[in-house]
Amino acid sequence: MTEGSEKGAPLNQDVPEVSAGVENTSDNRHVASLRGAEAVNVGKTSIRVAGTVFVVVCAVVLVAGVVSASSSNARISRMKSRGIPVVVRVTGCFGNIGGSGSNGAGFTCHGAYSVDGVKYREVIGSMSTFVSSGTPVRCFADPSHHNSIELADAVKTSRTSLTAYFVLGALAVVLLAVALALRRAARRNPLK
Repeated sequence: MTEGSEKGAPLNQDVPEVSAGVENTSDNRHVASLRGAEAVNVGKTSIRVAGTVFVVVCAVVLVAGVVSASSSNARISRMKSRGIPVVVRVTGCFGNIGGSGSNGAGFTCHGAYSVDGVKYREVIGSMSTFVSSGTPVRCFADPSHHNSIELADAVKTSRTSLTAYFVLGALAVVLLAVALALRRAARRNPLK
């Protein structure tokens, strides 16, 4: 066809380029979509939002971990130094099953005892063997929470631990590194 013919467009008119059946437009698409939806650029905003959510979640986990580790160590110290000796009468033990349900995973035993004239019926902490009902067991009651008891032998052998703080310290370093990287990226490329 020649320029200006009636059946075709003039050669100098903008006509989209077609390659392999896919129209190529000039809006900076890097990947042609053969079928389905086009790939979407995630963008700076989405990455910053995801990074901020990650930092917040890590901070919450870090705070909860510090509170939990501190509470556990304080409880061990309290039980060792001021634990109230009690004789607990076992009221029943129930078998626990493992994750697959085909193997045993110890026992949970309940017992009755009294502290300062108040009667309690609670789970006996650290007890993992079967004991028949009515058997007396030596325990310590938590001086701050009389409804929490542990076997006397378990209290004597327990120690406070700093290992939980090492893991939390590593999480704090990761949290700080990600927060600093997000801040540096925000300063270099502010959102518009």
